[in-house]
Amino acid sequence: MRRRIDGWVLGAGSAAMPIRIGFGPVALFLFACIGIYLICGRHRSVRLFARNFYICAVLYGVWSLGLILFRGEPIMDNRQVGYTLLFTVLSFAGPGMVLVRDPLRAFVLGARVGIVLAFLAAFGMAVVYGGRIGVGGNAAVFAFVAALAAIGAAIPIANAPRYLPNGPYYLILGTAAVLTSETRAVLVVLPLFALVEILFSVRKFPARARMISYAALSLAAVGLASFGPVDEIISKRFAGIVEYYDTGNESKWEDKISADIRFALWDGARQVIAEHPIIGVGPYEKMDAVRAKAGENAAMLGGFRHVHNTVLDELLNDGVIGLILLSLCAYFGLAHLFRHSSSPGMTRSIIYFIIVCTTYGMLHNPLLHEVTISGIFFYFGALNAAASRFVMAQRRSLAPFNRRG
Repeated sequence: MRRRIDGWVLGAGSAAMPIRIGFGPVALFLFACIGIYLICGRHRSVRLFARNFYICAVLYGVWSLGLILFRGEPIMDNRQVGYTLLFTVLSFAGPGMVLVRDPLRAFVLGARVGIVLAFLAAFGMAVVYGGRIGVGGNAAVFAFVAALAAIGAAIPIANAPRYLPNGPYYLILGTAAVLTSETRAVLVVLPLFALVEILFSVRKFPARARMISYAALSLAAVGLASFGPVDEIISKRFAGIVEYYDTGNESKWEDKISADIRFALWDGARQVIAEHPIIGVGPYEKMDAVRAKAGENAAMLGGFRHVHNTVLDELLNDGVIGLILLSLCAYFGLAHLFRHSSSPGMTRSIIYFIIVCTTYGMLHNPLLHEVTISGIFFYFGALNAAASRFVMAQRRSLAPFNRRG
């Protein structure tokens, strides 16, 4: 009974993530608990997972929480404790999904439904309210989880339903949804992913149809960029920056204060890290230390909980050792996905995932918000389970030949 229900739970959770409904993270947590149970019970279904990834995830959690205890920081009023526990626990979601008959299909179809709903919600809110749109709250967080859903939805699956077909449509809808959020860190790459998938899609057409498609795409891109609201967002979020660095004129850079704050945060963080490179200063004291180094810019940094850069935040929290453990988690986990990818489309999706996490992490920190942490591990967990089931299927297909030999 549970095996039949799990696929629906996985799909519904995937659909819930981009529209910021709480069922998504709850479903992911349940799968993580199942995964921990299966690993502790040494179930045969989890033997093919990336063992080194889990070792590094646990070591990272032990190191980060151990430093908090070593420094004597508060436990109950320390957000980093929750984020570290989430990271460590949710990293086991993949083994919990492996008992689903086709976890990739459930995840992809759920993501396709979710990105359509996210587009409709964002478009409706943009019409009614205007300004930066964040479905469910923070605009940048919405942009990131919507981008992950769009990237997941673009993975081709066998026998796709008529009303949720394979194709680049979901990246296009995702780009439109993210456009309403005006989040530069995602907008700078998501349209390129959509373009790549469109080009792969039209490659199947005859030569004449391909040429017509290329011309139509070029005209559509120019027309879309010139469309009133789109042109306004591009001008507001990008054109002013280009003009400032080209001519020094900052009059059209409407939110230059945002860049000034980030530069002040990063400069202060760099100075603190230089003094405490090995274990950092900890999440509880880091912002006071950064503000102390900011000098006359300290007043701008009031109220900030982190420095809006994943690498700098990690060095401040856990030092070089923490950053190395975190990097090893990414390396071993992604290497496992690349090594056992079931299709070129899945491989491209993993590349998009790496790029969007990198660009978002340069200006924000996806590891310091429960929704973005959940988004990362929902994507990674589903693909991890799919990769492991792909390996199991390959081994089963080779088993008769091995017995004959």
